[in-house]
Amino acid sequence: MPCANSPPVVDAARPSRAYARYVLGVCFCLTAINVMDRQLLAILVEPVKLEFGVSDLAMGLLTGTAFAIFHALVGVPISRWADRGNRRSIIALGLFAWSALTVATGFAARFWQIFAARVGVGVGEAVGSGPAQSLLSDYFPPERRGLALSVHGSGGTLGALAGFALGGLLGELYGWRMTFVIFGLPGLLLAGVMWATVREPARDPGEPLDPLPEVARYLFGLPAFRQIAFAAALNAFASYALLSWNGSFLIRVHQLDLARAGLILGAGTALPTVLGMWAAGLVADRLGRRDARWYQWLPAAASLLCAPFFAFYLLLPNLWVATAMLVVASALNTVWLGLGNAMIQGLARPRMRAVAFAFVIVLNAGVGLGLGPPAAGALSDLWADRLGPESIRYALLVVVATYPWAAVHHLRAARTLREDLSRS
Repeated sequence: MPCANSPPVVDAARPSRAYARYVLGVCFCLTAINVMDRQLLAILVEPVKLEFGVSDLAMGLLTGTAFAIFHALVGVPISRWADRGNRRSIIALGLFAWSALTVATGFAARFWQIFAARVGVGVGEAVGSGPAQSLLSDYFPPERRGLALSVHGSGGTLGALAGFALGGLLGELYGWRMTFVIFGLPGLLLAGVMWATVREPARDPGEPLDPLPEVARYLFGLPAFRQIAFAAALNAFASYALLSWNGSFLIRVHQLDLARAGLILGAGTALPTVLGMWAAGLVADRLGRRDARWYQWLPAAASLLCAPFFAFYLLLPNLWVATAMLVVASALNTVWLGLGNAMIQGLARPRMRAVAFAFVIVLNAGVGLGLGPPAAGALSDLWADRLGPESIRYALLVVVATYPWAAVHHLRAARTLREDLSRS
């Protein structure tokens, strides 16, 4: 196995479209396992909380902040490594590491041990986002990149489906510990497939690797990049809070068991999210040929519209009508993800693509994962004495208010997007 620090491999021939699609399929599975291992804890919040006897705030820190810590510490260095090294090997090594830590989560005897394991699982986002998107950007030209990165991002929906539906069912049958062990195994297998079958695509050997401070100055000097990063962080704040607490909301407010809550969340979010992301990628790639601003106009509209549908989902007393609202909101909820990622890769120069996304994901992790789930947990704790189980409903209503705020930043990004793309 070549060292991940070895120089990039330069293929003599441009990879075929069929092989590019194969690499996209592997990266789709990579994202699915990443989100599956991350979101598994969200459906298992109630049994884990019961066993360790901790508060909603503590569980919010576990589901969000623990994962975000890794990004704050090493997300940018790993992506910097990917911009100069062999991205395929870096991704495979990271996938093996986070899958092993998912297995280890099932053996945690103390709350601090499960917290430490979840910090390590954060390597998934560090290697599965920036390095993987940089890899795919070398396989797909700009005019096909919006759909490709939307497909890549939608793998997370399959992971969320498995995390919620299969995780809830296995948790009900075998307990939360064995469920973590089972979920960690597929990633160990995919790590071998990634290393054995994915080639590092050709890179221009003359392309310079700029010093990191210069990369930061260049990227944050682009107004569109700054606004896309801010919009992503605000979208992530609400999205991660909902992902972390939706299971508890259905269990506490609608009085569902673990398995039924997981099935409803899986069915109500998975297919709509995939269709929403793929449709947005197709439409943006087509309209974006005439005007690149569509890559931000579409996410602005989606972020603005999903807030009221999430509010209806949280407030309506009838479970099935509320689930219908969840379906619509889920189709709109992650439109920003694939289209924003495509623009980040377009704004960055080739040897700074992984770091460009790392900057965004560190901001996402700090604001979204780091603050979203614990903020909802803290509000739930604050209102628990007065509202009882209903406190989680109103805590989540507060956090979805950041979606319209995110829409403002998408619109501001569109103002300078064409000029900033021409600079890069």
